[in-house]
Amino acid sequence: MVRVAISLGLLGLLVLLADRGQLWARVGSADPTLLVIVVALATADRLLMAGKWWLLIRGREAHVSLWAAVRAYYLASFAGYFLPMTVGADAVRIGTLAGAGRTAGLVASVVLERMVGALAQVVLAGVSVITLVTLGLGAQIGPPQRWLLGGFVVATFVAFPLSFSVARALPRRLRGEGGWRRGLRALCAAYTSYADAAGLVACFFGLTLVEGGFPVAIHYTAGRALGLDPGWTLYIATVPLVYLIARLPVSLGGLGFLELSFVSLTGLLGLGWTDAFAIAGLATALYLVAVIPGAILQLFPAAPPVPVPTRGRVP
Repeated sequence: MVRVAISLGLLGLLVLLADRGQLWARVGSADPTLLVIVVALATADRLLMAGKWWLLIRGREAHVSLWAAVRAYYLASFAGYFLPMTVGADAVRIGTLAGAGRTAGLVASVVLERMVGALAQVVLAGVSVITLVTLGLGAQIGPPQRWLLGGFVVATFVAFPLSFSVARALPRRLRGEGGWRRGLRALCAAYTSYADAAGLVACFFGLTLVEGGFPVAIHYTAGRALGLDPGWTLYIATVPLVYLIARLPVSLGGLGFLELSFVSLTGLLGLGWTDAFAIAGLATALYLVAVIPGAILQLFPAAPPVPVPTRGRVP
């Protein structure tokens, strides 16, 4: 409830401080073709996320079809806007495909996905900072922001390789065979197996970087739909940083906090409060439209994954 209140409060503040007449005029005159393109980009972004996850889980604990992975991701995307934390959405997609002998592998894939996602987001945020400095606004990034970004960079690049070592060592320290210990050992074994699939992890990282470009394109196209074109550099300099900030579990699904961060950062580059909020608000609204299939898919049951022999698994 606290996160819901924060999201509603921030969105209310943004609306209150905006020129509402100008805001509605912008939205009312939006180019419908470009609005459709924004939804298409958001859909492509979601499909890419699901496809990346499918690469991680295919052939490990169960034969999961690409359609099953896409369905689970859409369900989680829709539910994630109503659950209090990111882990809630992750639990939805794991639960959608989970079953006897499969849960550990699915959890391991989600843990790896989050770790690699953090690495990619840090790289993209670094590109944003470099762009800001190039634009002559490096001085606007104060010590708190620099320390926060620097700490996140160090933490993620240290934590990722260290996570495999921890996963190898942890089972040896567990005593007993039953209950949660067995499940934790299975999770560690599934996660550690990715350490021997460097090519797969590298491919996943590359696709995650590509995925990070979609929010930039979505906001740029949303701006064009509203008749605003401050240039690609504004979005490159701000959107990755905004999405990094939005990872903080402050609001519901980042709503309100994401828009306020975008308005604040783009203000440094001369974009007005109302115009910035119009772009961010429209991008968020159309992204929500793109995940509506997640609500529809809940009406149709999915076929359970089919277990496969060990020798048939993909490394």
